[in-house]
Amino acid sequence: MYFFHAVWIFLCLSTNFLFPQETARNDKQTDDRQITSVFFQESPVQEDKYILYPFSSPERYQCIPAGQTSEHTEKFRYIFSGGEAGLGVLARAYYRNDQRIQWSGNETVFGAESVLVPKITLYTPPSRVRLIGEFYLNQPYDKQVYLNNQERRSYAANYDIDPFETSQLYISWQLRDFEFRAGKFETPFGRCLVPMMSNAKADAPFIRTESILWRQTGFLFRWTPSVWELDAAIVNGCAGLDTNSMKAIIGRAGMNFKNFQFGISGLFQDGNGSEETKEYKNHIGLDAVYRFGNWTLSAEGIYDEYGLRRNFNPDDIFWEKSIYYRQIHKADAVPITGFGYYINLNYQPGKFLVNLNYGEFYPEQLHHPDYPQHDIVNRRLLVKAGWNFNRYLQWYGAFIFENNGYVAQDGRTRSGWYFLSGIKFDF
Repeated sequence: MYFFHAVWIFLCLSTNFLFPQETARNDKQTDDRQITSVFFQESPVQEDKYILYPFSSPERYQCIPAGQTSEHTEKFRYIFSGGEAGLGVLARAYYRNDQRIQWSGNETVFGAESVLVPKITLYTPPSRVRLIGEFYLNQPYDKQVYLNNQERRSYAANYDIDPFETSQLYISWQLRDFEFRAGKFETPFGRCLVPMMSNAKADAPFIRTESILWRQTGFLFRWTPSVWELDAAIVNGCAGLDTNSMKAIIGRAGMNFKNFQFGISGLFQDGNGSEETKEYKNHIGLDAVYRFGNWTLSAEGIYDEYGLRRNFNPDDIFWEKSIYYRQIHKADAVPITGFGYYINLNYQPGKFLVNLNYGEFYPEQLHHPDYPQHDIVNRRLLVKAGWNFNRYLQWYGAFIFENNGYVAQDGRTRSGWYFLSGIKFDF
């Protein structure tokens, strides 16, 4: 039997399959703080058991940073004496039409992607230790991306998709109201309850696609006494391994009641990258969530600092580049500033999900002679829906509508709509 345990755990790690079931905090009884007595006692299970979970609710779409509610949950768990392991697999087959990048030739595609999510939990009373991963399998673009001029080449990194991506991989040690995480985890900034329907998360509000990073790597400290939520982290400040010796500091302080929560967050760093390629990515934000019946109303707003720290030609950029002309230079060691927000509404009656989201971003008016498009206020409307055919198969669709009609990349008139639809297998 112990040999079987060892083989099972090895398979869970080697196939990279699992991610934590973190129940949404809309009910105090589901809060980690409320089930401490269950998590941190000796396992009551006297024999090994397999548990196959029924089809989950649309709350699986939620994405709340700091791991409070995972985007994906395991439906299959193996419980053994002293711990448990679980499996989660998600696959999507989709059609995407992004007319905002029509100039690139890459706007219309069929594609496939997957999410592999592993988790191992070991109970060490009065604490618990977890190893959690989330891995993306992505389909890359064909090699014949059209790069016939310098402007197009500056966007080349946008279409260099990693076939295997480590979205999350961290070790967690939790003792009652305190938790320490080390590794790569969800950014502890704000609260996002917008349903995500792609690995790239392009179907998100503007401040989430352009300002706030989804993941950070470093050390995270969480303390959740009573209704308080306090997060502090020291991280790279970028999506991958850092290319800057200075690190970022992130913090959030909030309160979580039965149907309402709110908080304030901040991220501070001297910039991402090194020397003349360094760019700012600092923000201060407010967030709030209110739940009533099948409805969830949420909002986020940020004060944002961005732009190149030194005078660097944007057409020479060789890393991922925004199509909204955010990576330009204002003055040496002076960031560009802006303000953005969104309001989000989810309706989840049983097997059906409807999401409406509207947001705006007001950039500082620079009147840049070469990039006047930077000063345009972005207004983005998101409309999404999902339907669960059965416990494994789901349909989903997303529309983005934003302002258009101005001359953008390659001298072409910007068209501001995006469409995504596909089938999702979830186990």
